Amino acid sequence: MTVGISVSAPAGAQLNLIVGLVPDDFGKVVAELRVGHAECYVWVIRLARTAFRSVNEYVASKPKDVRVVLERVRGAIRAAVPSAEETISYQMPVYTLDGVPVLYFAGWKQHYSLYPASDAMVAAFRDELARYHRARGTIRFPLSEPVPVRLIKRLARFRAEQLTTRDKGKSARKTGRRAQLERVRRFCAALPGVKEKLSHGAPAFFVEKDKGVFAMFADNHHEDGHLAVWLPVPEGLQPALIEEEPETYYKPPYVGSSGWIGIELGRVGDDALAGHLREAWQLVARKVKKSRK
Repeated sequence: MTVGISVSAPAGAQLNLIVGLVPDDFGKVVAELRVGHAECYVWVIRLARTAFRSVNEYVASKPKDVRVVLERVRGAIRAAVPSAEETISYQMPVYTLDGVPVLYFAGWKQHYSLYPASDAMVAAFRDELARYHRARGTIRFPLSEPVPVRLIKRLARFRAEQLTTRDKGKSARKTGRRAQLERVRRFCAALPGVKEKLSHGAPAFFVEKDKGVFAMFADNHHEDGHLAVWLPVPEGLQPALIEEEPETYYKPPYVGSSGWIGIELGRVGDDALAGHLREAWQLVARKVKKSRK
């Protein structure tokens, strides 16, 4: 991928460029720019040269020496989280639990990378990771060095533990991540033609196959503490909902500027959640239908 970004800023301002993925049906990458306390987002095109259908295909596309390294990385993750599902997302291998990514890996010319490396993960493995290059959300390992299998296993287990923490304790059966995801799935399944797939690193729901995302499940996105669903609401409703019930509704990143709302799943009843999802489906379905005319 080749990307060019031109940025201007006030004299003396500090710029931090942070690259992350947006829903893959958009086919783009978002760059978050921070200038002091202000934030803006730059969208650039991301084009994949090959559409990989499996991790085997992805690994096979690499040079022989890189394939050997990636198979060791792959084996370490699978051994650490044997219950994870192996699939392809954003044209990279990913391991998921209940549809939520544990780890991605990718091979490059001089290194291979693991994603996402949360602040909590980096802090927990500060000494072990000190010798490796880290960008926000990414750990790079040189291809020229032996694969740190034990470290990768520990990173995978740590990440899996992060994802399953909400599913422990007495209330987990009703309020944990798994229970809330199944709740969203249940209401979405009652709507016509809905398809689910991994998008933006999380389960997303479309009005039809690969068209019209109308809801996204968000579990502690960028460690924001929210167990939520993101969805579009009618024009003007977003600020009214947030003002009326700020404990339940919030403005999510990326899509919030387009009128989407974040809904805390632990604070919304079944009837209200089902209603929001139904209205979001209707909003997006109308746009998909209109685009065909």
